[in-house]
Parts: sequence; structure tokens; C-alpha cells
Amino acid sequence: MSVRWRLTLVATLAFAIAISAAAFGLVRVVHNHLSDAIESSTQRQLDDAAAQLQRSAGPPDQQLPGARAELRADNSVALYISGYGHPPPGAIYEAKRRVGDVVLVAQESLAEVNSTTDTLTTLMLIVVPILIAMVALAAWYFTGRALKPVEAIRAEAEAITGSTMHRRVPEPDTDDEVGRLARTMNAMLGRLEESSQRQRRFVSDASHELRSPLASIRTNLEVALRRSNTTDWPAVASRVLAEDERMEDTVSELLDLARLDEAPGGTPVSSLPEVDLDELVHDETVRAHRVLLNTTRVSAGRVHGRREQLTRVVRNLLDNADRHAQTMVAIELHNDSDTGLVELVVDDDGPGIPPEDRERVFDRFTRLDDGRARDAGGLGLGLSMVKAIVEQHDGKVTIGDAPLGGARITVALPAA
Repeated sequence: MSVRWRLTLVATLAFAIAISAAAFGLVRVVHNHLSDAIESSTQRQLDDAAAQLQRSAGPPDQQLPGARAELRADNSVALYISGYGHPPPGAIYEAKRRVGDVVLVAQESLAEVNSTTDTLTTLMLIVVPILIAMVALAAWYFTGRALKPVEAIRAEAEAITGSTMHRRVPEPDTDDEVGRLARTMNAMLGRLEESSQRQRRFVSDASHELRSPLASIRTNLEVALRRSNTTDWPAVASRVLAEDERMEDTVSELLDLARLDEAPGGTPVSSLPEVDLDELVHDETVRAHRVLLNTTRVSAGRVHGRREQLTRVVRNLLDNADRHAQTMVAIELHNDSDTGLVELVVDDDGPGIPPEDRERVFDRFTRLDDGRARDAGGLGLGLSMVKAIVEQHDGKVTIGDAPLGGARITVALPAA
């Protein structure tokens, strides 16, 4: 059964039970009210007759004009002040009261009570089914109207495929559950579309990056084979190994980024081991670099995190700055007690990064056309990896202008 049928059936059954119980209760209330009225009237008659009998002397039937006397089997006198003597059982209400040797008997007909109750019962038998049918039709109609947007959402969602991710489900102009469902689904579709576009760009860029070293290797080998007698094979091998190393670096960084994307979320950063960020900085600065590294402003800074990932952050920042600096890279590490953050700042005196490109450089395989150009080296994955790791550690990375004239990249992580 569809949701519409189930909701209609449940609403109709609930109403049928409620209205039937109400109708039965109404009939009982009316019957009891009329019976109580007859009982009260009969008791008043007995009270008045008993009082009159006690005030007067003489034969009882003469004291109560209109009463009918009857000798009972126990030789007592039954004085009928109202009623019918011995009518059929169930047709009357009878009340008795003994006054001396006389039993006062009052009787009232129940015909009016039964007639009224029967009429009301017949009316309920007609009205209640009509009301139940009307409620069933109303439930069917309004349930259909309420579920119509849901069906439209379902139909549109079913029609959306991988090639039509730009489509969205219709959103009703209401702030109810259906409206919120539609908006949530559209937000989800937006995220899926963005993820799909990012994946396509990633595959396209990755294939381009891998194609270049492969083409270079093939070219070197083809040229060497054509001149096999005069080729300097050690030099060819050296060039091929260099391109192979470049391709291996690309694959390694792609795998690292894929692992970051698939890393399970929800693990509190505070539950990770403590890492001395200043130690990582000093360990990386002892490696050979093209320009001078200034570490005079590096102080203690401890954070929670995964040591190997934070090492990759420091290494990528220093490699990026070293690649684009002219003469110097300045590194600063300090603990900001006001914000509870440890900040790692890397400045260089290179060409800098224009404000309009400062968000774009975090995209994968992005390299700027001007100062930080393709011939500066690198795959365009380093800063993407920095951002991914920092955000996994509940941190933030930003880009600004360095006092040295180049770019300033700041990483802020919660202090341990």
C-alpha cells in the first residue's frame, strides 16, 4: 500500500473509532437523562402522595382521589396513584413506597424514552457512516496534496543522472518537512555536482601531469635509439631517471591526497598525540635549501596531531617558499595565548601572490601564470595538501603579503 493509502486508512479508522464511541456515548447519555427525569418525576409523586396520606384520615382511596386500590396477596393494599396496573414487563418504570398498611405504587411509561433513543440511534446509524466517508475523502484529498511535492521530488531525483548533476528537485514555498527535505536534497546535489566537477578536473589535471614525464621518457628513448651508435646512454639513462622520479613524485602526492580525502572524520583532534611543532620546523630547516632560512623567530609551539602529516605541512610550506624566494625565507612560530592557537608563519621575498589568486592556489594542480609560474617547478599539489591536512587538524591556512615583499602563508592550529 502507498503512503497515501496508509495515511488515509489510519485517519479513517481513528475517526471511525472516535465518532462511533462518541455516538454510542451520546445515545447512552440521552437515554439515562430521560430515565432519570422519569425517575425523579415518579419519586415526587410518591412523596406528595405519602405526605397527603399521612395528613388525612379515612380510606386511602378516598384520601387520594383518582387512585386505584388493589388487595395484594399478603393482604396489604396497593394503592396505584398513577400507572396501568399490570402492564407488560419493560414498558413502564415502577416505584413503590409503604405508608402503614398501604403500599403506594407510581408507574410511568418508558415509551417516550425508548422512542427518543431509537430515533437518535437511527440518526447516528445514518450520520456516522456519512461522516466517516467524508473524513476518508478529505484524508485522501489532503494527503494527496501533501504528498504531491514529495512525488515531484522523487520523480526529479530519479531523472537525475551523472550527466545531469546540474538539475535540482522542485522546492515548495513552505517551511515544513517537505520544503526542508527538498532544500536539503538540493544542497546535497550541489555538493555532489561540485565533487564530480572537482573529480573530473582532478583526473584531467593528473592525466596531463603524468603524460608529460611519460612523453619525455619516450622522446628521449626514441631519439637515443635512432642514434644508437653515437648516443651517450648514461646521459639518456640519467634523463629518463629524472623524468621517472618526477612521475613517481606526482603519483606519491596524488596517493597522499587521496588518502587525506578518504581519511575517516569525527576523530577529535584533542585525542591525537601532542606534537612539538618547533621540532618539526628545526628538522626541516636543516635540509639543504636554495636560499637562506631565517628561524630566529621560531619559539615553542605544541599541538595535537599526526606527526607525519604535520611534517608534510612544514616541508611543503618551506619547499614552496624556497622555490619562489629570491634570497631569503623567514619562519616564525609562536603561541597566541589570547586565541589559544599556535601560528606558523612562512614569509618569502619572491613575487608574491595576487589577492584574487589566494584562494585558487589551494586548488590541486594550480600554478599561477606570472611570478609563481610553471617553470618554477612543483606540481601544484603542495599547498592543496597543506590545506587538507590543516583543516583535518581543525586549523586554518591563509595567504597575505609578507614584510619581505613576497607571500606570507600562515597556518593556525589549536594549541595543545
